[in-house]
Amino acid sequence: MGSVQLSEVFTPQFQYNNAYQHGFYIEQCRILPLYRSTRYASVYCNFKHKNNNIALQNLHLSRKLMIECRFTKEDGFCNELESDKLIMDLTSKGLYADAVTCYLDMLNSGFISINFFSFPALLKAVGALSDLELTRQINGNLIKVGAIKDIYVANSLVSAFWKCGAANDAIRMFMKMKDKDLVSWNAMICGFHHSGLLHKSLEWFTRMISEFGTYPNKVACLSALSSCASLKSIIHGREIHAYVIKSELDVDEYVLNGLLDMYMKCSSVGNAEKLFEISREHAMKNTVLWNVMVSGYVDSSTFFKAVLCFIQMLFLEIKPDSSTMVALLVLCSKSIDLGLGKQIHVHALKMGLDMDVRVGTALMDMYFKCANTGCGLKLFDRFDNHNLVMWGTIITNCSRSGYSRRALDLFVAGFKHGFMDHVILLAVLRACSALTIKPEGMVIHGLSVKLGLDSEIYIGSALIDMYMKCRDIASAEKAFLRLCLKDEISWSNLITGYAQNEMWGDALKAFSEMHCHKIRLNAVIIACILSICACVFGNLKCKEIHGYIIRNGFETNTLVNNALIVAYAKTGNMESPRRVFSLMEHKDEVSWNSILLGQGLHGNSDEMLVFFNKMRKAGLKPDHQTFTAVLSACSHTGRVMDGLNYFRSMVEEHMIEPKIEQYTCLVDLLGRGGYLDEAYNLIIAMPYSPDDRIWGSLLASCRIYGNEKLAECVAKNIFELDPTSIGYHVLLSNLYEDSCKLNEVTKIRSKVKDMGLKKSPGCSWIEVDNLTHVFTASDQSHHQAEDIYTFLNTLTLEMKRDGYIPQL
Repeated sequence: MGSVQLSEVFTPQFQYNNAYQHGFYIEQCRILPLYRSTRYASVYCNFKHKNNNIALQNLHLSRKLMIECRFTKEDGFCNELESDKLIMDLTSKGLYADAVTCYLDMLNSGFISINFFSFPALLKAVGALSDLELTRQINGNLIKVGAIKDIYVANSLVSAFWKCGAANDAIRMFMKMKDKDLVSWNAMICGFHHSGLLHKSLEWFTRMISEFGTYPNKVACLSALSSCASLKSIIHGREIHAYVIKSELDVDEYVLNGLLDMYMKCSSVGNAEKLFEISREHAMKNTVLWNVMVSGYVDSSTFFKAVLCFIQMLFLEIKPDSSTMVALLVLCSKSIDLGLGKQIHVHALKMGLDMDVRVGTALMDMYFKCANTGCGLKLFDRFDNHNLVMWGTIITNCSRSGYSRRALDLFVAGFKHGFMDHVILLAVLRACSALTIKPEGMVIHGLSVKLGLDSEIYIGSALIDMYMKCRDIASAEKAFLRLCLKDEISWSNLITGYAQNEMWGDALKAFSEMHCHKIRLNAVIIACILSICACVFGNLKCKEIHGYIIRNGFETNTLVNNALIVAYAKTGNMESPRRVFSLMEHKDEVSWNSILLGQGLHGNSDEMLVFFNKMRKAGLKPDHQTFTAVLSACSHTGRVMDGLNYFRSMVEEHMIEPKIEQYTCLVDLLGRGGYLDEAYNLIIAMPYSPDDRIWGSLLASCRIYGNEKLAECVAKNIFELDPTSIGYHVLLSNLYEDSCKLNEVTKIRSKVKDMGLKKSPGCSWIEVDNLTHVFTASDQSHHQAEDIYTFLNTLTLEMKRDGYIPQL
């Protein structure tokens, strides 16, 4: 991926705008020195858009308004009415920065307005820019000229403070107001709601009536109902519903819409349906109300009723709009119903909604979720008016669907057009992580630092994961330390990263630190710790973690139980995995694969095949991992014909295309069974390029049967792929040693020595009476070493006496 150059931006904040606003701001940055000096218009200066004529149109519009009011920078303001008209016109056209600049220039010119009728419009412009410092300065000027006493100006100032996210300033301003009307209260209730202070919104709604005797209008009711919906507070929602009925506001379509939405989001579908039936005459031709019902059914996963509601709309000749299509496409994505999704696509085409950006984005997401990636990509290419959400959707879905390289290419293309947010960065980091490409990941890291997003919890966690996958532990640790807030996701990525890099001690140390910080474990961390315990400790430690799982309510978590089954199996305990598996309420494909793997590890091929048949009877479709476990078990127990039959069943009955892992198992199966030529021919004929593992499997079989000629051919292929692999050199050397070809053994050992390769000593451990005993090759350090070697020699003699020649 090529290097990505960042645009220079103004401070203090990023403000992403549509093409119209971008075009205007860019032209101002380029042409007007006056505009360049304003700190509140932070835009991408080098943003390039295909619709350059939009920029020119907005520029001409601004100049036209100034000329009509006979105002230029040199001439100054002619009179108060003309300046009022200019500021109100600029604000009404959405040119907020120009409106503020106009007012500031007026002040710099010494022009002070006494009867300034455009203050509400000016405050609307200031609020739209979300510049708190500027809003406070305007507030001071309003106090100075006495305009703050006007209730319209005061209400506008309260709204401006809320838009700047300054709740305390808005409350102080409200409390200072001598006169308060419905608009004042609406501004406060709406402000609390949009700021996420939902309980405060309901509290002030109540105070409005009980303490001040002011009765809410529909605007206040709508904000309060939205707060109830967000809080899922059905009790408060019913109280507001009662007030609405008494006030005869229930006939208002907007209020009815708010009530239906509240009941649906509070999971009170029955009440929503009753209200909808009662209000049939109002809802008969109102698409919005029908949309609320369809969306509510989708959100509550009542998919059949959502489709039925849509059919009723068509039957009653109520024309669906883009919101209807989006809700139904979300349904298809959730239920992974490609057939229904295609039907909705046809309806969108017939209604001319297929090129709507929202509908197009939902269609793309549906096709990706239903595993039809090609259609999703084609849809994206058909659109000319991509927006930020659409770019985020396509990049995120490509990253999730395994098209990581395509996600990176799309990211570069989108960045050139100025599309960038934390969602896109997160998706691209995941793509870099999947591809384990550090250089591109570092570019994205640099971009996130410049945008001030690297310390954001999700971006930071993704950076940790990316660096861990790329085996850059130091950078991952730095990314972790830079996080202001560390939650279970960031700790999980750190711990699992250590485990993936086999840094067991660091993983356990991080786990202890996490526990000290009172961070509650999640299922991913528990699964990771279980895998570490299985590799490093043993059965006792797994039982300790199992106890923690039960005490903390994770015993019903499928991911945790799957990890527990594998961990117990790897520590030599097969009774516990069976018990865990039998007690599981929900068993997915991974659960069955885990128990099959466990049985295969212990050579219980008969019992494993019983579980395999049970899996099929349970209606679960075997996958690649299932057949890997089955074929591996057949290989280790010498069941060649059974293994071949299962491989044939995988291809012909289950329509699963074998991957190289399954071919490796089949080669191992044939090789162990003595079918060396057949195994070699299979490697040559398979549709994948052989890797060192599949050749290595055949080389091991050649040693078992002493086939030197084939072993030399196989070894040649291995060393072409990986000439520095010490393990395969040793394996070939042992084969020659078994054949008493000491000259060949000497050659291989000299070659290994010249290459500077060293074989790591074999290591194993066993847990006896809760004590772990560790052994390495030729180790004499154990206090019972003499007894151990004496017993080993005795076993060797007995094996030879029975006709088995051990490979020592």
